[in-house]
Amino acid sequence: MSTPARIVESDGRVHTGWFDRPFVDASLDAAPVVHPLSRLRGTPFAPIERAFSALRLKQWHYTSVVTDKLLFACAVVDAGYLGNAFAYVVCRQTGETYEYSTLTPGAAGITIAANSIDGTTSIRWPGFGTLALHNDSARGERRIVANLVGRKHFGARPPLVADILIRDNGRKPEPIIVVEESAPGRWIYTHKCYALEASGTLRAGTLGDAFAVGEGLAGIDYNRGHRVRETYWNWAAASGHATEGTRIGWNLTTGRRPDEPPSSSGDEAGESALWLGDACVKLGSVHFEYDNRELMKPWRIRDLEGLVDLTFAPVGERAEDINAGILVSRFHQPYGRFSGTLRRRDGATFTLDNVYGVVEQHFAKW
Repeated sequence: MSTPARIVESDGRVHTGWFDRPFVDASLDAAPVVHPLSRLRGTPFAPIERAFSALRLKQWHYTSVVTDKLLFACAVVDAGYLGNAFAYVVCRQTGETYEYSTLTPGAAGITIAANSIDGTTSIRWPGFGTLALHNDSARGERRIVANLVGRKHFGARPPLVADILIRDNGRKPEPIIVVEESAPGRWIYTHKCYALEASGTLRAGTLGDAFAVGEGLAGIDYNRGHRVRETYWNWAAASGHATEGTRIGWNLTTGRRPDEPPSSSGDEAGESALWLGDACVKLGSVHFEYDNRELMKPWRIRDLEGLVDLTFAPVGERAEDINAGILVSRFHQPYGRFSGTLRRRDGATFTLDNVYGVVEQHFAKW
């Protein structure tokens, strides 16, 4: 659909669906969100309701970059009660990994860009360093600037320094722009895009790379919304090239647990898509087959139409188990190699071998 000027109109009406362009006004402040204090809305206690609603808003900006040598991923997360940021770099040949992460109370030191196309998402925090994700729609560019000091709660790491430029004009490749009502009175805005061309430099200890435009491929994930108290999802994402050279990428997700069968309706996946060249192919239901007790065993990912048939072989994993009482996050993000096939609806087939990316299992109580 054509993208309106804003997600939420002045009367509280929320636009939902799959849109052709990102929202300039991506605020959800005026949405009639349902939560334990929503009955205070419109009363003398409305400021309390607004403050509580702001704490319930979950938002993040995640970016990944892959080259022939390295996988780099980073994120800044504002979960209201708590902030989180992480970055890690993996050598594709040896599996050597450096990881950096921090937690901040009340998301102190964290700023999330007001929309997904302009402004800066950043963190500056003692013992972690600085990480900034700059967005500039007028120039059709995004930039990652990281200067991480390397200290972490369980040990030390060498400093990580990165300066990466991502080309993103918002049209080629086409992004995923989705607003969905995941539960009554709970809306989520998502902007995702993979197989974006990237260039830049990165250095962490013995790992480093300098890559020109086209030698690096990037993916972005901007997300904000009022989620249900307990949330579960599986996710898979990657950028790379098919064996015949076509630039490809994907974002595959489901809210079902591994032992649940896929939906027969095929319409439950609000943000699953393939990028085949510059074209974005919307998908229906996606099913993840894996052993949730042994995440380092192979995964199988398929859709109901037969457009996706992927096998994922984990090489390593980034995991974090946060239990802050009111907020719980059990996060597992294995990284490794994808192989298999992707298809267009006209029958064109793209074969994959050794495309590097991530899968995820995440349970959150927030």
